[in-house]
Amino acid sequence: MSIAGRIERLPWTSFHTKLLILLSLGEFFELYDLFVGGFVVQPIAKYFSVSAATAIYYNIAIFFLGAFVGSIAFSYIGDSLGRRTALILNIAIASVGLLLAPFSPNIYVLGLSRFITGLGVGPEALIVLDVMVTEFFPSTMRGRALAIGYTAAWTAPIVVAVIAYLLLPHKYALYGWQWLFIIGGLGILTILPFRFLIPESPRWLESKGRVEEAEEIVKKIESIAMKEKGSLSEPLQVQVVTSQKVKISELFSPMYRTRTIMLWIFEFLQTGVYYGFASLAPSVLYAKGFTLVHTLQYSMLIYTSYFLSSVASIFIIDSQKFDRKWQVAIVILLMGVAGLAFGFSVTPVEVVVTGFIFGFLSNIFSNAFHQYGAELYPTRVRAFADGVQYSLSRLGNYIWLSVLPLVLYGYGPVAMYTIVFIMSVIVALDVGILGPKASKIELETLSK
Repeated sequence: MSIAGRIERLPWTSFHTKLLILLSLGEFFELYDLFVGGFVVQPIAKYFSVSAATAIYYNIAIFFLGAFVGSIAFSYIGDSLGRRTALILNIAIASVGLLLAPFSPNIYVLGLSRFITGLGVGPEALIVLDVMVTEFFPSTMRGRALAIGYTAAWTAPIVVAVIAYLLLPHKYALYGWQWLFIIGGLGILTILPFRFLIPESPRWLESKGRVEEAEEIVKKIESIAMKEKGSLSEPLQVQVVTSQKVKISELFSPMYRTRTIMLWIFEFLQTGVYYGFASLAPSVLYAKGFTLVHTLQYSMLIYTSYFLSSVASIFIIDSQKFDRKWQVAIVILLMGVAGLAFGFSVTPVEVVVTGFIFGFLSNIFSNAFHQYGAELYPTRVRAFADGVQYSLSRLGNYIWLSVLPLVLYGYGPVAMYTIVFIMSVIVALDVGILGPKASKIELETLSK
């Protein structure tokens, strides 16, 4: 009886609920930081006497450059030293960067602190939520579990928007933008001790031949399940391949070559669509002529859609009629259309409605692709394979969030969102043609 086979037959228990809460806390602060960057662009530009495009580069783009490096480094750590080691180290680094940022003497030091933050925050969704949920939850509920975890975390944009609205127009000893970073850094320090309560992935331990350690963890989960749910069904017959070394060449073996190419193209381009709105919407509103206060008000309304979208995804993500492959391909195409409409919008009603529609589509897409990317490779290389393709999304973020603001301030919102729409078409074709189906397929079977 393999460890993976025993995990596959488990029902949802209090263990899974507690684990999901612990994992979601870290993801909350990743999303907090992703969205805080967009809100503080104008105040930072004014504080350091630089252009808005320069503020976006040093505050947001360089953050994603750090996330690119962090995703690769921590994915390798996750496969080599363990998921638990990676998720403790990465969040400690993120807190350092966030607490350094508000005290930067110039824009260049701010950029360095944002790079450090990205280094820690970058792999948070990858290692903590995507990989750990994929490996701890059975195939019948892993998609729903991931969607619930992200839904809890997606209260972050709403929290950021409210705090930004209350703090940015004012100065309380420090400027509002400085307080936004401090709140994020202190929040991460608060949850750091809880990371030590998260067990190592039994699937990872089994793939490394450390069966006794995996056995101990799974026995505890099974005892909770039997106490809460009664007797358990027979474990599934799951073949597990053990490996002590991460083989990079395996990503391009005949079995995984098409998936790797599909995911690399997808990850590099999808960020231009997703973050072309998520990180730049406040700057676009400001460029359209809305005041800072109105920009903050409209952003609060728009960003509530991300939470509602994640709630909706809970009921969609595991659907066999609407497979995760098509959730990714079709929804990002609709996002491209909504983004173009947002670019053309002029009145407050138009920007809020089109922005809300984009946000509502975004997390149906995002939750689906986070699960989709994590489940297409075997456990022995999952963190590394997922990390490499996910790091390309961070590299794409760095490039697109360096280029798109130049288009925005040089040619306007319509030109910028035309580029975003073209990227959405390419991504939809890429996944639609090359991607395999995934919903409710046993992990070890799907990732063979």
